[in-house]
Amino acid sequence: MSSPLPITRANPPMLHPGPVNPQRFHAVPVRTHDLDIHLEAGQRVEDAICAAVADAGCDGAWVDMAGLHADPYAFVMPAKSIDGTRVAWYSETYEPAGETRVDMGGMSVGHHGGGPFTHCHGIWTSSDGATLGHMLAPLCTVSRSVTLTATGFKGGRFERLPDDETCFDLFRACPVVPPVQSADAVLMTLRPNTDLCATIEQTARDYGITDGQIYGLGSLNGARFRDAPPMYSAITEFIINSGELIDGRARITLSAVDIEKQIYSGKVQSSDAPISITAEILLRSL
Repeated sequence: MSSPLPITRANPPMLHPGPVNPQRFHAVPVRTHDLDIHLEAGQRVEDAICAAVADAGCDGAWVDMAGLHADPYAFVMPAKSIDGTRVAWYSETYEPAGETRVDMGGMSVGHHGGGPFTHCHGIWTSSDGATLGHMLAPLCTVSRSVTLTATGFKGGRFERLPDDETCFDLFRACPVVPPVQSADAVLMTLRPNTDLCATIEQTARDYGITDGQIYGLGSLNGARFRDAPPMYSAITEFIINSGELIDGRARITLSAVDIEKQIYSGKVQSSDAPISITAEILLRSL
């Protein structure tokens, strides 16, 4: 693999309470499969999606959540740490009245403690208006039947594990035995202060990928955009709206929300989108 990535400086580096892990990102080659996930009204969102992924024989998946309607619906947003043991935490749980519609969003389907686990960021509209946040999928119930599109994968998965550096339990890209032959994608997770685009580009070079689709979510310590004002907030959550790798260069448009509930959207400027806590990325070769 290539040498360690340089630390970016869109904001001062994020200082976490634990020791800095020398491995700044994890990458696992996987084989992908297109999936349609049909949900019926009355199903719990997380249970139904995880069951569909397992039934398809996949180790994990990235699910496009656009078009989901749910009632009840629950989510949290980024917030300052309540006890100072971490650099950030989660807000109170929001449970808007009535039905909520997911306008765009993505879900990582992974594994934790012997069973499935999910992580979902998105933009949704409820009785309280439009919001970007972190869906609490176990608390959400499908209110209208819908078919979601997904990318299932084999040979690797997101495994939720304790992280000494950040003092969070975080998804980590991990291999699954047996490894796949003829992988066509890379699953990756990024650590604090690594740059989003630079890490994806380096990983693409490592695995011989020049063109592809980029999916993912995570948190950023500020960002500069090519078509919008910069985001200086250090505690945020983001979702990739659209992402492409073209001739080895990452082209990413994302939306993020900060602790003031301010939403930022734009085309990321290369080397100016450092991770604050983590990012979960699927790079699928074209």
